[in-house]
Amino acid sequence: MSLTGLLMNLAVLLVSLVILLVNLMVTRKFCRFTREFSCFTREFSRFTREFYSFTREFSRFTREFSCFTREFSNFTRNLFYSLKNGLYVRE
Repeated sequence: MSLTGLLMNLAVLLVSLVILLVNLMVTRKFCRFTREFSCFTREFSRFTREFYSFTREFSRFTREFSCFTREFSNFTRNLFYSLKNGLYVRE
């Protein structure tokens, strides 16, 4: 084997080693990215569950408040008509 052939094989080996190291670094960074993305999706899922729960409770509150305002409106209208027609009894 000649010296140039040996140097070429050594160069190919070094390039392969560099490619392997770069590959390992990229893989490690990708693993870190996937781990962080998994954390993000878990937190986002928790947030969406809590937000859904909040919207459900808020919807219930607005429904009950709507009933209250309707009843209060009926009460004030009846009170107004009673006062207008002189049916209000003073003690």
